[in-house]
Amino acid sequence: MIYDLEKKCCVARFPFTAVRLKHRLRGMIGRHFEEGKLDAMVFPRCNAVHSMWMRIPLDLIFLDKANRVAGLKQDFRPWGLPVCCAKAETTIELPAGKIAALNIEMGDYIDLNADLS
Repeated sequence: MIYDLEKKCCVARFPFTAVRLKHRLRGMIGRHFEEGKLDAMVFPRCNAVHSMWMRIPLDLIFLDKANRVAGLKQDFRPWGLPVCCAKAETTIELPAGKIAALNIEMGDYIDLNADLS
């Protein structure tokens, strides 16, 4: 689970971490977010993404090496130019509108490995 420790809210319950090359290359191409199955894609060691061949808009959260929000991009449309955040170490792709709905802001600390307890 991905949890915003500043806002004390769940960002995603069923994230997929793209570690293998084939998963990183595909990302959200040909996929869609599904309640209870896939609600976020996490890309470690990634500070730039594109939206070529995608069908859905995304919200992007860029995290620095301390997992603090270093950049935000809302409503990243399909076939847009690549987006980059020089300070980022990790990128999270979410359904469009999620950043605004959760009021995620620069500097928020994000726990990528939170557990429900």
